[in-house]
Amino acid sequence: MKKQTAIYTRQSVDKKESLSIEGQIEQCSILTKGETPIIYKDKGYSGKNTDRPDLKRLINDIELDKIGKVIVYKLDRISRNITDFYKLYEIMDKHKCEFISASESFDTSSAMGTAMMGILAVFAQMERNNIQKRVKDNYYYRTATTGSWAGGPAPFGFKNGRNEDKKPTLIPIPEEIEAVELMFALYYGVEQCTLGQVARNLNERGFKPHKRDVFDSVTVSKILQNPIYVKADKVLYKYFKKRKIKFLNSEEDWNGTRTAHIIGKKVGNANIRSYTTMEEQSVYLTNFSGFIPSIQYVAVQERLAENQQFTRNNTAGVLEELGGKLKCKKCGLAIKSYSQSTNGRPYLDCYNNRTHHLCDQKYNNINFWELQEKVGEEIQKQLDNLHGLWQERVKIAYKANEEIKIKQAKLDELVSSFGDDEIGKKAIKNTVIRLQTEIDELEYRQQVALSSSGTLEIFLKHNLTLKESISKGIKYIDLNTEEKRQIIDFMIDKIYLTNDINTFEIAWKI
Repeated sequence: MKKQTAIYTRQSVDKKESLSIEGQIEQCSILTKGETPIIYKDKGYSGKNTDRPDLKRLINDIELDKIGKVIVYKLDRISRNITDFYKLYEIMDKHKCEFISASESFDTSSAMGTAMMGILAVFAQMERNNIQKRVKDNYYYRTATTGSWAGGPAPFGFKNGRNEDKKPTLIPIPEEIEAVELMFALYYGVEQCTLGQVARNLNERGFKPHKRDVFDSVTVSKILQNPIYVKADKVLYKYFKKRKIKFLNSEEDWNGTRTAHIIGKKVGNANIRSYTTMEEQSVYLTNFSGFIPSIQYVAVQERLAENQQFTRNNTAGVLEELGGKLKCKKCGLAIKSYSQSTNGRPYLDCYNNRTHHLCDQKYNNINFWELQEKVGEEIQKQLDNLHGLWQERVKIAYKANEEIKIKQAKLDELVSSFGDDEIGKKAIKNTVIRLQTEIDELEYRQQVALSSSGTLEIFLKHNLTLKESISKGIKYIDLNTEEKRQIIDFMIDKIYLTNDINTFEIAWKI
């Protein structure tokens, strides 16, 4: 059966400046080359409305392979929406039906027309993506308004339910909440257990995860990363802010009375700690309470990140409690022991120097045992002066606040100086981003400093052996290696060495 040519016309209302349906047919007929076309006409319909009788009839005839060419006066006669137009073109392309716009020199039988369709396809996809994003964002913001649970199946520790307002929520399961508290306690305090050790402890106590028979390290890791258990306060807010997540609630709402739920696009099977930034994710406050302190959650995330980057191999045994903490002051990479003296003293060397020959620092003259002793003395000073430690945290917070004021003033001045000058604003874009990132980092440090007075209390709460030792006045030097390692893992981030043993620097966590 020979395919026919079709002319499609549309006119919403009669206007002087609007070409009538008869005028459109006349213009399109010039391109029919003597054929008698099938006429489709919709009068009184808007271009935004695709529910038109003759448009539906045209589409049906195209799908029945009756039509080989469609001619319109202008593209907008089909639709004013590029996505709707491209949907029709996809049907036409599938059934080998050409499309011509009489007044716009648009003909898909030509190379130029095909190229134009490719461009329209890109714009159509962009429009579809924008629509999807608007719908999704609208849904997310509605969810954030009520705090309703929007995550499908309940995570471990909870079951799905409804609150007093009949909104979806999570209801705690007491025995599972106990298991979650134990996970954080074991991994953050007690014996600084590995993920595998935490899993074994839970299995031995008879706890079972959802949809599985036993816990493993992966399951434990995912639970430890989930902020759904955490008191969503200013510390947690600043922690997420510096990772550039999108907030669906205002900062004032982050007062610790609720938990936080992360939603949005994930990259493959990546987990939360794998993201350097979280720009593809959003976070909102739920309608139920948390029970894990935010400072404890942040500390757990930092330990997870450290364990992902660094595994103690020979350094844990040879360098005892300092294993994994020693860093080269010049290049920042690890300092390890690659050999020992005849009496067992480790010889230190920079990994970057030893392996890549990219650092000129040598540490073989450092007496490791003397270094151990000096680090121990610094730790003891901190343990002897916990009140002073709190005062030091306040000073750090104050200093961070002063730096924030300076950078914020600089940022405000920079932005206001260009007013409505869009070209100028683009020129300073990178500087603005850098300043805002620095401010976010300072705000996070400030909030952690103000909240960190409770970290030692949390740590010791779950480590009764150490708590008893410290309360009895037992000194750090009298603790065994495992107990020292627990203290160091809790209190110290890194120890930076120079060639001079007397000028090492400790980066404290507390």
